Amino acid sequence: MRPVLLSGLLAISAAAQVPAFNTAGVTMGHHHIMVPDVAAQKKVWVDVLGGQLSGNTPLEFVKFPGVFLILSQGNTTQGSEGSALDHFAFSVKDYDGTKAKLAAAGATIAREVAGPPREFAAMLPGGVKVEFYEDTALPTPIAHHHLHFRTTDVEAQRAWWTKAFGAESKQEGNRTVTTLPGATLSFTRVDTAAPKTQGRALDHTGVNVKNVAEYCTKLAGLGITCERTGNIAMVTDPAGVRVEINQGLESR
Repeated sequence: MRPVLLSGLLAISAAAQVPAFNTAGVTMGHHHIMVPDVAAQKKVWVDVLGGQLSGNTPLEFVKFPGVFLILSQGNTTQGSEGSALDHFAFSVKDYDGTKAKLAAAGATIAREVAGPPREFAAMLPGGVKVEFYEDTALPTPIAHHHLHFRTTDVEAQRAWWTKAFGAESKQEGNRTVTTLPGATLSFTRVDTAAPKTQGRALDHTGVNVKNVAEYCTKLAGLGITCERTGNIAMVTDPAGVRVEINQGLESR
């Protein structure tokens, strides 16, 4: 399923990096990229795509409207493509310029669709797959767009994200569109279970909540167990996507 552009949802200002919490107290948080060459990854996200660095090594935060990226050292040789979380995506105002700059920086343009909206997939250093969608109405040059899951049971996966994080779904024509504040959640059904995300270049994604301890208590009541260390917790969805739960990103 091709995700739809949700300009009103994703086009938040550069000052408000994190969208408002939904009724469950959740908003999009981050994607954690673990690759052998962090410097090459930083060059793409900061120098080419204009992300704002925040934080210190070994965890380097890169801010974008709607999401943070966390970059850290990892020795995996397995990219994100084909895993339970195949890729994430951004909307961009200057589609042609973005594609040209990525190609000049060494990214492989793996696929392109004429649209509308126009879109292309790029393979970044370390095997990180990212899609880019044209949205000339964006008030910022770039904004987070969607996550794309691969699962043997789309409806069970969708139901889990609804139960765990308050994801909302609505019908648009003959397809169901599911969202969290800051992201569309897109699901593709596969016949064989996709590899889990842990240990791959895109090791996990993350959500932001108001209080991690309180949220884990809520999840326990729903039958979902958190692995918690201080103000950070980890859960795993039915397809094997690790999801980190953080607090305080709205103040970074």
